[in-house]
Amino acid sequence: MARPSLDLLLPEPERRRGAALRRGLADFLYAPNPDFTSPLEPGLYRSSFILVMADGQAVRVSSFVVPAFGRELCRLRLEPIQHYRQESLGSFFDPSRRGLIYSMTPGRGRVDTRPPAEAGWGYDGSPLAARLGTIKEVLVVTETVRPLEDEETEWQADRGLVLIGADGEESLLLAEAGPGDSAAFLPTSGIYRALFDPLAPAVPGASEQELLGYGDLPAGTVWVVAQPL
Repeated sequence: MARPSLDLLLPEPERRRGAALRRGLADFLYAPNPDFTSPLEPGLYRSSFILVMADGQAVRVSSFVVPAFGRELCRLRLEPIQHYRQESLGSFFDPSRRGLIYSMTPGRGRVDTRPPAEAGWGYDGSPLAARLGTIKEVLVVTETVRPLEDEETEWQADRGLVLIGADGEESLLLAEAGPGDSAAFLPTSGIYRALFDPLAPAVPGASEQELLGYGDLPAGTVWVVAQPL
């Protein structure tokens, strides 16, 4: 009997959108939210993101989550987007643009808008325009999970994109299985470099398998490759 399997690879239209990011970005936008940063994962940001290319075309990057085999699997999703409220979104290219938060006024008489004042709701790092305005290469990070012989399932999923900027630095967009459809973004890959660089130094507690959220599976059941789009 064939082993049940699931294919969560990027469909061809989404692969083309990912490859088109090599044209470089005019802006990199995010939706401010209370889970945007985490004290447990410094340098990692969670949101749905909008990548605006030099020709004005925009791609929304989020996580596509599928319940399967008793867990939640996911892949990165790249959707074209025509209309978005730029003033509502923060920017990694211009950290002074932090977007807007919408809330009901007391008595719920109307919707109030204001810039996020809470710590951790916006990006406070260095502008990324110089790095990602030109993108030299885009890699897709693909996981393959083949449980041991007594298990009955296997799957493949395109979990992330590596954006190699003009300065040679790698940034990472990564799908996560969590509430909502937020993805993760790491301007500097840090320990997540292990997902696309076989020569990255090993870090205790941060193996490829653990970084992808499969720390509960036996060692040797998760493989990761990164290839150019």
